[in-house]
Amino acid sequence: LLLSCSTMTSCNIAAVAAYIVSPDPEQLALYKLSDVRTVVFVDDRRNVMHPARLKMVIADRITNDLLVKKIVNTMISPRDIFRVSAANDRYNDPLSMGELGKAVDASVLIYVEMSAFGLTSDGKTANPRASCTVRVLDCQNNKRLFPLEQAAHQVTASIKRVSPHQIESSGEIRSLTEELAEEIGDSVAKLFYDHNIGRLGENLNRK
Repeated sequence: LLLSCSTMTSCNIAAVAAYIVSPDPEQLALYKLSDVRTVVFVDDRRNVMHPARLKMVIADRITNDLLVKKIVNTMISPRDIFRVSAANDRYNDPLSMGELGKAVDASVLIYVEMSAFGLTSDGKTANPRASCTVRVLDCQNNKRLFPLEQAAHQVTASIKRVSPHQIESSGEIRSLTEELAEEIGDSVAKLFYDHNIGRLGENLNRK
């Protein structure tokens, strides 16, 4: 019995040691962006996000992440394409995705369409979650580059361990919605570069 216990202890120590020295699991990029003039546009046709400025928070996060990671060296400011879209919407003459990209002289458009964005699912329990679909378009040739096997790629994001009081105070709500917008932006950007995904138990705490 003592031998068995000792053996088990040794095995556990060896397993922990192997866990520590083993590399983190890695998620490969689902699509490799070409290094050409690229712009991000976040669309909220369903009006799931309030306030509307959160679209810019998401677009800025994606843009900045791709620049910092040196995935694309020339990113057009999302403000440019939002301005074009708003101007055409005012005249009830919305542009197609390809035309939007061309209007800001982009070769590639990362088109993000929001599906859901909320801090609670029942009005009481804190459960911040967001989802969107993503498409990458060749603006010059008006064709979809990613994904090829389906119309769009689904992306989700959530924030863990949120206390109930954070969906009661207006200040906390504002902070939490900003954080959720950053999270979904981060998740979209990670489609385009290899990254560590962490191991069980390492993502329990909020960033």
